[in-house]
Amino acid sequence: MPSHVRDSLEQDLKNLQGLKNSLDAQRLVALAKRFYEARRIVLLAGDLAVQLAHYLEYQISLLGLPIFAATSAGRILHLVRSVNKQDLVIAISFRRGLRQTVEGAQQARARGAYCVAISDTYISPLARECDELFLASIESTSFGASYAAPISLLNALLAAVGQYRRTQTLAMVKEIAEEQRKGSRWHDI
Repeated sequence: MPSHVRDSLEQDLKNLQGLKNSLDAQRLVALAKRFYEARRIVLLAGDLAVQLAHYLEYQISLLGLPIFAATSAGRILHLVRSVNKQDLVIAISFRRGLRQTVEGAQQARARGAYCVAISDTYISPLARECDELFLASIESTSFGASYAAPISLLNALLAAVGQYRRTQTLAMVKEIAEEQRKGSRWHDI
């Protein structure tokens, strides 16, 4: 049994190494710029990728950017219906691609939104439907998928977005730190 645990961690490290070796930092910086230029940022995801969409939505919302996660077929349909060329759409799906996410990206692109895919393969249907693709392997030695690389990709994107308007980010972080230090939602020590 311990060898399975080691194998799992080794696979996660391989996934992270693959991301590190293939990620173009300049593309992330260009994407960060789009975050600030967009009228709205819409995240499309389903199934387990919902967790990634909510994570990114939560972190980006700390900066006050207009971001919305659409994680059900109905919500994707309704949010995508109103996107246009001023909007940024990020579709997250792995393996064969979840129908609601792929169709949402198709509709968003048809309406002129700039679409970015996060997937694990160049042959993903999202690769065909989106303007650009970021790859993050979800290979796993167990029955599930490993999100070590996708979450690291999102963290790298967050770093790029945070640094793009550094002064504004630092002001927000200072306010957030004060809330964490004295805010009423935290338990007193």
